[in-house]
Amino acid sequence: MQWWTVVLVPVIGAFIGWVTNLIAVKAIFKPYEPIHIIGSFSIQGVVPKRRQELARSIGEVVEKELFRVEDLLNQMKSPEVLDKIVETASGSIRNMVVERIPVWVPTTIRTVILEMMGDMLNKQMPQVIEQILDQAGGKVTEKVNIAQLVEERLNAYEIRHLENIILSVASRELKHIEIIGGVLGFLIGLVQVAVFYLSA
Repeated sequence: MQWWTVVLVPVIGAFIGWVTNLIAVKAIFKPYEPIHIIGSFSIQGVVPKRRQELARSIGEVVEKELFRVEDLLNQMKSPEVLDKIVETASGSIRNMVVERIPVWVPTTIRTVILEMMGDMLNKQMPQVIEQILDQAGGKVTEKVNIAQLVEERLNAYEIRHLENIILSVASRELKHIEIIGGVLGFLIGLVQVAVFYLSA
Protein backbone atom coordinates (compact mmCIF):
# COMPACT_ATOMS: atom_id res chain seq x y z
CA MET A 1 0.00 0.00 0.00
CA GLN A 2 1.40 3.39 -1.04
CA TRP A 3 1.85 6.17 1.52
CA TRP A 4 -0.73 8.33 -0.23
CA THR A 5 -3.22 5.46 0.10
CA VAL A 6 -2.60 5.38 3.86
CA VAL A 7 -3.52 9.07 4.02
CA LEU A 8 -6.31 8.97 1.45
CA VAL A 9 -8.36 6.13 2.99
CA PRO A 10 -8.95 7.90 6.36
CA VAL A 11 -9.59 11.21 4.57
CA ILE A 12 -12.17 9.61 2.29
CA GLY A 13 -13.72 7.89 5.32
CA ALA A 14 -13.93 11.24 7.14
CA PHE A 15 -15.55 12.86 4.09
CA ILE A 16 -18.09 10.05 3.73
CA GLY A 17 -18.92 10.14 7.46
CA TRP A 18 -19.34 13.92 7.42
CA VAL A 19 -21.54 13.90 4.29
CA THR A 20 -23.64 11.03 5.64
CA ASN A 21 -24.38 12.88 8.90
CA LEU A 22 -24.90 16.16 7.01
CA ILE A 23 -27.56 14.48 4.86
CA ALA A 24 -29.10 12.91 7.97
CA VAL A 25 -29.36 16.33 9.67
CA LYS A 26 -30.85 17.94 6.56
CA ALA A 27 -33.33 15.06 6.30
CA ILE A 28 -34.81 16.10 9.64
CA PHE A 29 -36.57 18.98 7.85
CA LYS A 30 -36.17 18.55 4.09
CA PRO A 31 -37.75 18.05 1.72
CA TYR A 32 -40.75 19.92 3.11
CA GLU A 33 -43.19 18.30 0.71
CA PRO A 34 -43.18 14.57 -0.17
CA ILE A 35 -41.25 13.66 -3.30
CA HIS A 36 -42.73 10.58 -4.96
CA ILE A 37 -40.13 8.29 -6.46
CA ILE A 38 -41.61 4.91 -7.35
CA GLY A 39 -45.27 4.14 -6.84
CA SER A 40 -46.29 4.92 -3.29
CA PHE A 41 -42.69 5.32 -2.10
CA SER A 42 -41.85 8.94 -1.28
CA ILE A 43 -39.21 10.95 0.54
CA GLN A 44 -40.02 13.71 3.04
CA GLY A 45 -38.32 15.28 6.04
CA VAL A 46 -39.04 13.69 9.41
CA VAL A 47 -40.51 16.83 10.98
CA PRO A 48 -42.82 17.74 8.06
CA LYS A 49 -43.96 14.13 7.68
CA ARG A 50 -44.73 13.57 11.37
CA ARG A 51 -45.43 17.13 12.52
CA GLN A 52 -48.91 16.37 13.90
CA GLU A 53 -47.66 13.41 15.89
CA LEU A 54 -44.65 15.41 17.12
CA ALA A 55 -46.87 18.37 18.05
CA ARG A 56 -49.19 16.08 20.02
CA SER A 57 -46.27 14.45 21.84
CA ILE A 58 -44.64 17.80 22.66
CA GLY A 59 -47.96 19.15 23.94
CA GLU A 60 -48.42 16.15 26.22
CA VAL A 61 -44.86 16.43 27.56
CA VAL A 62 -45.27 20.17 28.21
CA GLU A 63 -48.53 19.61 30.10
CA LYS A 64 -47.33 16.62 32.13
CA GLU A 65 -43.72 17.54 32.82
CA LEU A 66 -43.08 21.24 32.22
CA PHE A 67 -46.16 23.41 32.67
CA ARG A 68 -49.47 22.81 34.42
CA VAL A 69 -52.44 25.09 34.97
CA GLU A 70 -52.02 24.53 38.72
CA ASP A 71 -48.52 26.00 38.47
CA LEU A 72 -49.92 29.13 36.80
CA LEU A 73 -52.57 29.53 39.49
CA ASN A 74 -50.00 29.07 42.25
CA GLN A 75 -47.77 31.66 40.58
CA MET A 76 -50.69 34.09 40.52
CA LYS A 77 -51.03 33.61 44.28
CA SER A 78 -47.42 34.57 44.91
CA PRO A 79 -47.01 37.86 46.83
CA GLU A 80 -45.47 39.72 43.87
CA VAL A 81 -48.18 38.78 41.36
CA LEU A 82 -50.99 39.06 43.90
CA ASP A 83 -49.88 42.60 44.78
CA LYS A 84 -50.01 43.57 41.09
CA ILE A 85 -53.49 42.06 40.69
CA VAL A 86 -54.72 43.84 43.83
CA GLU A 87 -53.18 47.13 42.70
CA THR A 88 -54.79 46.90 39.26
CA ALA A 89 -58.20 45.82 40.61
CA SER A 90 -58.18 48.49 43.31
CA GLY A 91 -57.25 51.17 40.78
CA SER A 92 -60.06 50.12 38.45
CA ILE A 93 -62.64 50.11 41.27
CA ARG A 94 -61.40 53.48 42.52
CA ASN A 95 -61.74 55.03 39.04
CA MET A 96 -65.25 53.63 38.67
CA VAL A 97 -66.29 55.11 42.04
CA VAL A 98 -64.75 58.51 41.21
CA GLU A 99 -66.71 58.63 37.95
CA ARG A 100 -69.98 57.85 39.74
CA ILE A 101 -69.67 60.35 42.62
CA PRO A 102 -71.96 63.28 41.76
CA VAL A 103 -70.23 66.53 40.94
CA TRP A 104 -72.14 68.38 43.65
CA VAL A 105 -70.52 66.26 46.43
CA PRO A 106 -68.01 68.46 48.31
CA THR A 107 -64.32 67.72 47.78
CA THR A 108 -63.74 66.93 51.48
CA ILE A 109 -66.50 64.32 51.49
CA ARG A 110 -65.24 62.93 48.21
CA THR A 111 -61.75 62.60 49.71
CA VAL A 112 -63.08 60.86 52.84
CA ILE A 113 -65.06 58.40 50.71
CA LEU A 114 -62.05 57.55 48.56
CA GLU A 115 -59.76 57.15 51.59
CA MET A 116 -62.23 54.84 53.34
CA MET A 117 -62.70 52.85 50.17
CA GLY A 118 -58.93 52.65 49.66
CA ASP A 119 -58.40 51.29 53.19
CA MET A 120 -61.17 48.75 52.68
CA LEU A 121 -59.74 47.63 49.34
CA ASN A 122 -56.23 47.29 50.73
CA LYS A 123 -57.47 45.10 53.58
CA GLN A 124 -60.10 43.01 51.80
CA MET A 125 -58.94 42.81 48.18
CA PRO A 126 -56.08 40.26 48.69
CA GLN A 127 -58.48 37.84 50.41
CA VAL A 128 -61.11 38.40 47.72
CA ILE A 129 -58.61 37.75 44.92
CA GLU A 130 -57.32 34.58 46.59
CA GLN A 131 -60.88 33.38 47.09
CA ILE A 132 -61.68 34.03 43.43
CA LEU A 133 -58.56 32.14 42.32
CA ASP A 134 -59.43 29.20 44.59
CA GLN A 135 -63.01 29.04 43.38
CA ALA A 136 -62.16 29.48 39.72
CA GLY A 137 -59.05 27.29 39.86
CA GLY A 138 -60.91 24.00 39.55
CA LYS A 139 -62.95 25.17 36.57
CA VAL A 140 -59.90 26.68 34.89
CA THR A 141 -57.98 23.43 35.34
CA GLU A 142 -60.84 21.50 33.74
CA LYS A 143 -61.33 23.89 30.84
CA VAL A 144 -57.75 24.81 29.93
CA ASN A 145 -55.94 22.09 28.00
CA ILE A 146 -52.26 23.01 27.79
CA ALA A 147 -51.41 20.01 25.60
CA GLN A 148 -54.05 20.98 23.06
CA LEU A 149 -52.95 24.63 23.04
CA VAL A 150 -49.32 23.66 22.39
CA GLU A 151 -50.35 21.14 19.71
CA GLU A 152 -52.53 23.67 17.89
CA ARG A 153 -49.84 26.35 18.06
CA LEU A 154 -47.15 24.04 16.66
CA ASN A 155 -49.42 22.81 13.88
CA ALA A 156 -50.28 26.41 12.97
CA TYR A 157 -46.63 27.32 12.37
CA GLU A 158 -45.14 27.21 8.89
CA ILE A 159 -42.69 24.32 8.64
CA ARG A 160 -39.89 26.78 7.84
CA HIS A 161 -40.67 28.68 11.02
CA LEU A 162 -40.53 25.44 13.01
CA GLU A 163 -37.18 24.67 11.41
CA ASN A 164 -35.85 28.09 12.41
CA ILE A 165 -37.04 27.59 16.00
CA ILE A 166 -35.38 24.18 16.30
CA LEU A 167 -32.17 25.36 14.64
CA SER A 168 -31.98 28.40 16.90
CA VAL A 169 -31.93 26.02 19.87
CA ALA A 170 -29.97 23.01 18.56
CA SER A 171 -27.84 24.30 15.67
CA ARG A 172 -24.60 23.79 17.63
CA GLU A 173 -25.54 20.22 18.58
CA LEU A 174 -26.52 19.39 14.99
CA LYS A 175 -23.19 20.78 13.78
CA HIS A 176 -21.43 18.55 16.31
CA ILE A 177 -23.27 15.55 14.86
CA GLU A 178 -21.84 16.38 11.43
CA ILE A 179 -18.33 16.72 12.86
CA ILE A 180 -18.64 13.46 14.78
CA GLY A 181 -19.56 11.74 11.52
CA GLY A 182 -16.32 12.98 9.98
CA VAL A 183 -14.26 11.92 13.00
CA LEU A 184 -15.79 8.44 13.06
CA GLY A 185 -15.27 8.08 9.32
CA PHE A 186 -11.61 9.03 9.75
CA LEU A 187 -11.15 6.50 12.56
CA ILE A 188 -12.82 3.79 10.50
CA GLY A 189 -10.42 4.61 7.68
CA LEU A 190 -7.46 4.22 10.04
CA VAL A 191 -8.80 0.87 11.21
CA GLN A 192 -9.11 -0.27 7.59
CA VAL A 193 -5.50 0.70 6.91
CA ALA A 194 -4.33 -1.08 10.08
CA VAL A 195 -6.28 -4.22 9.18
CA PHE A 196 -4.75 -4.18 5.68
CA TYR A 197 -1.19 -3.94 7.05
CA LEU A 198 -1.79 -6.63 9.68
CA SER A 199 -3.25 -9.02 7.13
CA ALA A 200 -0.55 -8.33 4.54
